[in-house]
Amino acid sequence: MKKVKCLLLHGSGMSDKTWSALIDYFPKQWTVYRPTLPGHGFQSSQIKNLKELSLWLKQEIEDKKPDIVAGWSMGSFLLQNTINKYGKLNIKVVSFINGSPAEKKSSTSKKILQQRLDNYFSDPIRHIKPTLNEMKGHWSQDDINSIMKSCKNSDKTLLENLRWDMFETDFGKMIKNFPIPILLMHGIYDKINPLEQAKWVNKTAKKSLLFEFKSKHAPFTKNPQLFVEKMIEGYGRLSC
Repeated sequence: MKKVKCLLLHGSGMSDKTWSALIDYFPKQWTVYRPTLPGHGFQSSQIKNLKELSLWLKQEIEDKKPDIVAGWSMGSFLLQNTINKYGKLNIKVVSFINGSPAEKKSSTSKKILQQRLDNYFSDPIRHIKPTLNEMKGHWSQDDINSIMKSCKNSDKTLLENLRWDMFETDFGKMIKNFPIPILLMHGIYDKINPLEQAKWVNKTAKKSLLFEFKSKHAPFTKNPQLFVEKMIEGYGRLSC
């Protein structure tokens, strides 16, 4: 097996501990980077929006030189925005983990989105609780507690601006000409990012592969070993 560098991007309000239960299943030929995004947890940052966070990711990619970059949920849309703005950046494969764009831009009103944001920030832990509950089978309690602290201490201004910036961005229109093969890893019971969106990306992108998991929004929580095996398989099939 050839050496591979992999960069993992967690979701909104989470941290590097998102990937803790997966690391031991990667083969020794894989070097895995899992940064905590700026403004998340106790990571101090002057970054306040999607544009600035995408520039940070561009610099991270140029520094680490990963072969595959995988983003979960918000991390997927951060990845998409970075590639759409800066190009391939020598990445061989990207992976959207329950973070596939819709065919058409959201028609949700700004009033409704603001209500959702207000609801989220009134109790952010409540919104990640389903994922934390799924993690209990494979993550240590220390890791889960660490993720909860990260959620509580993340930069509210950054998270809110990210939601607005992503709401205003039409990610779907870029998929047809997306310059990098896309590995779609998707939980089939997800109501946040429905499976239909991943299927549309798989049908529309130049080169893609879809793996479906019997899970909700975080498909890596049920069986971390299987998830890693599928990521390795998908990388092998798309990078050749």
